[in-house]
Amino acid sequence: MQLHFLITSEQRASGAMFMESLNDTVLAFIYPTDGARTFHTFFCPPMRIVALSAEGQVVFDEVIVRWKWVRLPVCRYVIETGPKVDHAPFVQTILSIAGDLPQLGAMDPSLRMDGLLFAVLAEAVADIRRIRDAHRGEVRPEIQRRRFEVWERGQIVSSAGFILDFSDSCHLPDGAVKLSYSVLKAEEPYIDEIVAASVGGIPWRHEFPSHCIRCGKPASWRPILNPASNAAVEILWRYQRPENAIPICHHCTATLNLLRDESLQIDLVWGLWGPRFEALWQWHRAMKSKRLPKDWDLYTQPLWPQEYGGMEWETGSGALKFAEPRPPHQVVRSEQHMQALRRGLFSKKFRGRQPGETPLQKLLDFRLDIPKGDSR
Repeated sequence: MQLHFLITSEQRASGAMFMESLNDTVLAFIYPTDGARTFHTFFCPPMRIVALSAEGQVVFDEVIVRWKWVRLPVCRYVIETGPKVDHAPFVQTILSIAGDLPQLGAMDPSLRMDGLLFAVLAEAVADIRRIRDAHRGEVRPEIQRRRFEVWERGQIVSSAGFILDFSDSCHLPDGAVKLSYSVLKAEEPYIDEIVAASVGGIPWRHEFPSHCIRCGKPASWRPILNPASNAAVEILWRYQRPENAIPICHHCTATLNLLRDESLQIDLVWGLWGPRFEALWQWHRAMKSKRLPKDWDLYTQPLWPQEYGGMEWETGSGALKFAEPRPPHQVVRSEQHMQALRRGLFSKKFRGRQPGETPLQKLLDFRLDIPKGDSR
């Protein structure tokens, strides 16, 4: 069991976000003064939150398993750990060491979170208004599936849960609260997949480079693997992920006879995306054969099961913190991957349209600035 002291604003802002679990970790949030505080558990694993006074008295102790805002009473220290971890043995250590720790960038606890809270609530209510406008009555699953993209449905479900969390403490429209209940009931059979899609299935094509991987001319991203004809709409977003696509123009598509050569398609997407395509491929095969792991946790591994990829984005991880679509910059490629790319790119001679200025290198060097969310 490891005890970590979080003493800077940046450390406290990150907290347990994107961690797989807290079963072997105790996070101690150290503040210089007493104050009522607002925490959140978005993108965090299930946890126990314990708030302590300066003398070590427990003033709050609750297990939080869903993403939500948590209002803490006046306290000096906060502990986050696994739901079944006994925090008591660490309290004396925290009290004895906390006074000697430096305080860097501490926020005045008198600053109110109301503005942020009400802004988020306003966005959540706006999402529910979209449901009202779409259904004009009872929330029906068939309308949800027809009117909204899967990632939108995931965000709407999250908004509904957020509204219900605060329906007792904030004055919210009765209609929004009732519709939130109806949304969660209608989406219950699909909730794991659509919440995963709300992070991993967001649109990306307009942000990615759009030049041909072969000649460098304007191109579009073409998907490679196809879902089964009877696949549920809730899983189709994975086939629309960038790891299942290559940027190639119509001219090079025709020159390579790409649409009729499945092995060439696989060479190109495998060479471009390396271990990330390999992980998607394993999910694709397991999905078709109905052999997905029964213990797959879509909340911590929304893209694919943990055993299908590595531990980092570059090696194929499907973890929550790596779920946002990114271009193939810094993907780890072996010599086999590079050979597959060469087979695909140069299997036919260039005729009429010559290679652009290192189009592949431009694509592989392209990167997006992945924003880090603000929190506590």
